[in-house]
Amino acid sequence: MGIGFVVKRALTRQLMAFSTAPLIGRLCIRLAGAMRGPYKDRRVLANLTQNPYISPRAQIHCPRLTIGPHCFIDDDVTIYAHPDADDAAGGEVRLGEGVHIYRGTIIEIGRGGSVIIGDHTHIQSHCNIKGFLGSTRIGRHVQIAPHCGFSPYEHGFDDLGAEIREQKIVSSGDIVLEDNVWLGMHVQVLDGVTIGEGTVVGAGAVVTRSLPAYSVAVGVPARVIRRRGGGGEAIR
Repeated sequence: MGIGFVVKRALTRQLMAFSTAPLIGRLCIRLAGAMRGPYKDRRVLANLTQNPYISPRAQIHCPRLTIGPHCFIDDDVTIYAHPDADDAAGGEVRLGEGVHIYRGTIIEIGRGGSVIIGDHTHIQSHCNIKGFLGSTRIGRHVQIAPHCGFSPYEHGFDDLGAEIREQKIVSSGDIVLEDNVWLGMHVQVLDGVTIGEGTVVGAGAVVTRSLPAYSVAVGVPARVIRRRGGGGEAIR
C-alpha cells in the first residue's frame, strides 16, 4: 500500500466527515467523489465514516426520509414524496444501514404509502419503487437487478366514461420482499405480493401472486419451478 493511497484515503475520509456540514457539505462530497473516480469506485466513500454518501446529483425531496449509516446513493437517483404522502399510517422513506441505490432509480411515495428498505440491500440502476396507498417493504440483504419495478397500486379502468388517468387508484395491499431475496433484471412486482425469504425470481418475470420462501420462480405470470437447496426437484 503506497503513501499516495494512504494520503488519498485520509483526505477523502476527512472530506466525508464534513459531508453533512452546512454550506460546505456538498462541496466536500464533490471533492471526495472526484478523488475516488467514477461510478462504483465511489462506494468506498460510504464506509469511511458513519455518514452516508449521497451524490450531489441525486434529487431528493422527501420530508420523512431516514438514511442509515454507510448508505450509498448514486448520481441521478430520485427520492420524491408527493404533497399527499404524509399520513399517520405512512408517508416515509426509510433506508437501513449500508443500503446501495444506483443511478437512475426512482423512489416515489404518495397517498400515505411508504418505501422501507432493510440493511445491506442493493438496488441496481433504473429501478422504480413506489409507495401509493400500499407500501413497498424490502428486507435485509436483498439483491435487485437493474430495471425492476414495484407498484403497490393499480389504476381503476372500469368506468368507460372517464379517462383512465382520472379514475381512482386501488391497492390489494403492500408489496413485501423478505430477507435475502434476489430478483433478476426487469422483474415487475404487483400489489399484494409477498416474496418469501431467500427466493430467487428470474429475469423478466411478472410477480402477480405471493411466492413461498426458498423457491425459484420464472415467467409471466411468475410461477415456482423448483425449491432452492441440494436435491431440489423441479415443480411441473
